[in-house]
Amino acid sequence: MFLWVWFLTDGTFENNSTHLLSCPDCNGFLITSQGYIVCGECGLVISREYVSPTYQMGEQQNSETPDASMYVSLGNRMHIVDGLGSYIGFHKDKYFQDAHGQALTGRTQKKFKRLKTIYSTRIRIGKNEAKYRALRTLNHVSKLLMLNEQVRDRTAYLYKKVVSESVEKVSNNILLVAVCLLMAVREYKNDAPITLDEIADVFEKCGHRVNVRAIVREALRLKSLTGYAPEIRKPKDYVPRVLSMLMNSTKVLNKVKSRGWDPSEYENALRNKIMGVLEMIPASKRGGRNPFIFTVSVAYASDRLIAAQNDKRPVLTQRLTSTATEVAEYSIRDHFGMMKKIVEIPDEIVQ
Repeated sequence: MFLWVWFLTDGTFENNSTHLLSCPDCNGFLITSQGYIVCGECGLVISREYVSPTYQMGEQQNSETPDASMYVSLGNRMHIVDGLGSYIGFHKDKYFQDAHGQALTGRTQKKFKRLKTIYSTRIRIGKNEAKYRALRTLNHVSKLLMLNEQVRDRTAYLYKKVVSESVEKVSNNILLVAVCLLMAVREYKNDAPITLDEIADVFEKCGHRVNVRAIVREALRLKSLTGYAPEIRKPKDYVPRVLSMLMNSTKVLNKVKSRGWDPSEYENALRNKIMGVLEMIPASKRGGRNPFIFTVSVAYASDRLIAAQNDKRPVLTQRLTSTATEVAEYSIRDHFGMMKKIVEIPDEIVQ
């Protein structure tokens, strides 16, 4: 089995379970060669090299979140199947100009229009039609989920990497893209707080037979190839999203103002209290509860705590929280019942 390895800028590299500084066999210095991490002394192959999604020049950033797009060769964009060479004008241009902005002659216009038609998508794609359709679906899904370009390009990179290194022919490119998208959003943590259910739903809306069980099964199968499986989200990864959903609700904002709160002051107080409550509840008590639903329930409990501390009436009700976050009321009630004894919410607030 191969390990998932990140190559760092200081000459070392790490994976999700251990830090390797030297060869485990001869303690020799490790180097990269043709996409692999190998020992420079004995030649032992340690693992495949999966390029980090960032490339930092100068001072190393403190943030652990990847924030740069992948670098690829000229004429080859990461998120689509490109041909070699330059394009003739823009994608749908039918009227051509020279380098100085002057219109070409009628005969030259006809010539370049014919050349542009010949150099069509079908010819440029060649034998990569399956990859083209998969990446086109990825672009559509990224827009529906409102993901930034870095997450999209990271997904495309992982997809192309797996396709190029897979011994067997990929039978379902769309499912593979869904798994790579799951890996990418988990890497970006709270910058891409998308749930597994949402990934499956948006692929189904695009007309593809992709469900949660199939994504999980494919991710586990790919672990034997990449040595990496998507990590389970932590509740704190969903805090920015839950706050955004609550504060963008008109009904919540109206109640915040009616309780005498300044919206920004309330948001900051709620954020701090949510993070505090999450630290108070150990993972053993939370068990296998859905982290997103759990974070929503913690937000509901946190609202009641800050209301008690400031001698105000609570802003959130279970119904209002459910409406703003699209989480079922009974789920919020169930999670809240578990945490209220641990957090010690006053009885008069609970009632």
